[in-house]
This record gives sequence, structure tokens and C-alpha cells, in this order.
Amino acid sequence: MKCPRCNSLLCSIEYEGVQIDVCPNCKGEWLDAGELLKIVQHHDEVFSPEEIASLDAVNKQIFSAEKDDHDELNCPHCEGVRMEHFNYGDTSGIILDKCPKCGGIWADKEELTKVEEVVDGWKTHLGEDVAKYGSILQKIEVQEQKQLDQAVSISRFGFVNSVLRQFCE
Repeated sequence: MKCPRCNSLLCSIEYEGVQIDVCPNCKGEWLDAGELLKIVQHHDEVFSPEEIASLDAVNKQIFSAEKDDHDELNCPHCEGVRMEHFNYGDTSGIILDKCPKCGGIWADKEELTKVEEVVDGWKTHLGEDVAKYGSILQKIEVQEQKQLDQAVSISRFGFVNSVLRQFCE
């Protein structure tokens, strides 16, 4: 595969137990569908508080692909398919590119490392967030389950009603 940024031939390497493709020229990284999730869930490296704190300035600003001027890149895996920008975690400020066809992700130089730093920062504060917002999240979960149950009940009622109409006719 060729790099979507500089057209160099990508090289396969192992990154945190996952085979990814890296551009030897611009240092961008191609991850097939699902590989980013595997990396952030299972990475062993823990970043220092200073490294995580260095992202605070970025985390305090909310970026969107629409506001920022980013290059339009074609998927290196799917011939001629334009990738779409997305802000990792919605507010991280790390803009990645994802192929809508194969689900692969392009990360420019050092963006994958930044993603891992952000995830480590989230993990660091998870206990505090659960303590602070746990009861609210439980209420939301219960409410969503009730809405789902009601929707299923309504759809069952519609199905039963439909079947009964057919027998009555």
C-alpha cells in the first residue's frame, strides 16, 4: 500500500502487539479496522503525568474537522475512496482520517501516541468520574432501558395486532 499523504510505500511493523503499516517518509500510520481499539485497550506503556498534562491545552479546546482545514486523503487500502475526518473522542483535538468503506484509520506522525496519552488520561480520572457521575449514569441507563423496553413492547403489540388481523380476515 502507498501512503495517502506522500505516496511512499508503507512498511508493516508490530506496534503494541498489532501489525500496522507505517510510512518511512512522513511517519504516518495506517491501522486496519479495529486495530486502534486493540491498541488503546491493550497498550502496556503508561505515560507520565507530565506527558498527559501536556495534552490539557489541546483537550480544553474542542476541535471539529469542519472548522479545521485538513487535507483530503484517499484510503491506501480502497482504491479511490476518500477518507473522512473525525475528532478522536469527540473533544480530543486529534483529527484522524477513517475510510467509510473498510473502516481503516490514518494517523499522521505521532497522532497514535497522542491517542494513547489521551486514553491514559481518561483512565487516570475514571475513578473520580465514576464516583462523581456514577449515580447519574445509572439513572440514564435505567431510563434508556425503559425506553428500549417500551419500544420493543410497542413493536410486539404491532406485530401481534398484525397477525390477529390476518387471522380475522
